[in-house]
Amino acid sequence: MPLPSSGPLSSSQVATEFGVSQVDISLENLGTKLDTPITAGDPVTLPDDFYGQGGSVPTVTTSAPTSVTSTSMTLNGNVTNQGASSVTNRGFYFGTNANYASNTKTQVGSGTGTYTLAKTGLTAGTTYYITAYAINTQGEARGSTVSQGTTGGTATSGSAMRYGTTDNLSIANRIISPSTEEPTTGIRLTHSSTFTMNIWLKVGWTAALNSQGRHQFLWGVSANAANPNYSTNVYNNNWRLYYDEHLNRLNISFLGLQSNGSNSYKQNFWWLHKTGAGNAAQQTGLGSTYWSNTNRGDVNDNDFSMLTITYNGSMSTSNVKCYWNGNNIGAAYYSSGQNSGTPVADTDQVRLQALLGTAYGPNNVLTGTGDQTAGYFGGNGNTYIDQYSLWDSALSATAVANLFNEGAGGSISTTEQPEGLIVYYNMNSNYQTASPKSFGPVWPTSNGEFYISGSSDFGSGTNTVDG
Repeated sequence: MPLPSSGPLSSSQVATEFGVSQVDISLENLGTKLDTPITAGDPVTLPDDFYGQGGSVPTVTTSAPTSVTSTSMTLNGNVTNQGASSVTNRGFYFGTNANYASNTKTQVGSGTGTYTLAKTGLTAGTTYYITAYAINTQGEARGSTVSQGTTGGTATSGSAMRYGTTDNLSIANRIISPSTEEPTTGIRLTHSSTFTMNIWLKVGWTAALNSQGRHQFLWGVSANAANPNYSTNVYNNNWRLYYDEHLNRLNISFLGLQSNGSNSYKQNFWWLHKTGAGNAAQQTGLGSTYWSNTNRGDVNDNDFSMLTITYNGSMSTSNVKCYWNGNNIGAAYYSSGQNSGTPVADTDQVRLQALLGTAYGPNNVLTGTGDQTAGYFGGNGNTYIDQYSLWDSALSATAVANLFNEGAGGSISTTEQPEGLIVYYNMNSNYQTASPKSFGPVWPTSNGEFYISGSSDFGSGTNTVDG
């Protein structure tokens, strides 16, 4: 058993812990760890930083399953370091819940090194979650949670619906992937990154949005940590794409801090009612009427539009572009972007993702990290989002048109991760979890779970791109 974290300490306890004879134990130098000298016969109370209190748990990793079929797969784990003492129990949590604690725990021996577990009798077309664990005398360590779907089965098309409310500061119905689920460091975007963001939307906000919050946020990625200058994580590497109903603008911006701690931003926008050949009013099909659930512009058969932002390192019109159903909607308003200062390009902090809401919290309204406070400005009507992807380059017009796929979408492979794809979520039934309500990524296959809160829900049938 481990050494106690407090109370009396004996030579026999130390001998047992280290597997040696009691005669080989001397505590004469322990006084250097204590505030008062040791007197013979007196019990010794350990300080908090002594070995028995601060010993380490093992280090264990979860690898992608192999030999995947419609009814079976092989789980793979690796204990790379035993920690403070020998590993007495190692194995996997396995099941259909994104939360490892809700799945079945199975031991696969002990000790360090790689280990496997064959699982059979599984359900075809079902997503399973695997978490490797290892235990020593200091406690249990767990690797990342990896998701893997079995082949076959009948997966149905899915989407996510953000439930609308007239309380624009409410986060009760948010849809976020917290920083603890960061799927890859590839989402740690800065103002100088190069990327493409692609989503499909079935608009639910109404023409009354202007008096009920004004803004409908569509997508965001942000560092999680609260900014020391604010009550939340605002101005901490916040990427955001949002619609401003008051001005009928589609805005793209980055909020950060300069090296001296002052605010900084990079941004640009498109007037959606700008007329003329090749401009937004024509390219989107919105005309001169503002964007809402009664004027969705050009849509596919299920009333979805595909919205794509390509960004090539700056907010200039040559480097930031917006596409609607694969059509370039014309130049953004500011030729060189609207810029204030130079944000620090921070890729060290973990990121969270948000859909149909902010990736940061409202300052002076809530207090805490992005994981705790993100998700406001969710709109005043039920909006559906589907087939979200993020790429590590500014895709060409041809590549964007291929994503549109004549209105059918679904062109991203689910069997082999395409080159340059950072994350992809198709939200289909085989990537959904009922409790807690969430959906995982197609790519990459580990982490990245989005959690659906409150009255928000999954969409199906005609509330999906291709259902």
